[in-house]
Amino acid sequence: MRPPTPFAIVTICTGNICRSPAMDLLLAHELAVQGEGDRPRFAVSSAGTHAMTGWPVNPPMDRLLEARGVDVSGFAARQATVALLGAAGLILTATREHREWVVEHAPATVRRAFTLTEFADAVARADAAASSPAELVAWAAAHRPSPAVVSRDRATRRGYAEGDVLDPYGEGDAAYEAAFAQIAAATEVIATALRATVD
Repeated sequence: MRPPTPFAIVTICTGNICRSPAMDLLLAHELAVQGEGDRPRFAVSSAGTHAMTGWPVNPPMDRLLEARGVDVSGFAARQATVALLGAAGLILTATREHREWVVEHAPATVRRAFTLTEFADAVARADAAASSPAELVAWAAAHRPSPAVVSRDRATRRGYAEGDVLDPYGEGDAAYEAAFAQIAAATEVIATALRATVD
């Protein structure tokens, strides 16, 4: 009997050199769960809405990942495509704007596309065990946190909505560290929930 196809997860940001690589590589690192015949149960990758195709992970995000024991040497940015999005069982985006881009370009993904924090918030409060990653995604879609009405005084800097992972590109080390901390916390929650579906 052939082992099951790994469950595909795609992370999305703009250039695919800062936020989505961190989401991708951290999640893959935390989901190093082997299946039958040592075949991975999860396949995590990333792409950008306006990718800097071929670029490596941008410093200092690369160093932050390496400090966590994550190998970034083989990473190369790529453009998000309809085929890539359509094949994913779960799509995690850095911001709501990225999620809207995904759904606009691949409407069939509407129940599989979430912002990183939205999905983490949903699965953190899951009140029933899911028997598969696809079932967990379906549960999260059915229990998606209600969109907050973000007023001007609740919006974060540069127009980002509350819960979005801010883009550190072109900013100082502190911006990268803040984005990395937000991503790391969310991916830990998500990885725990996904691992529970295959234990």
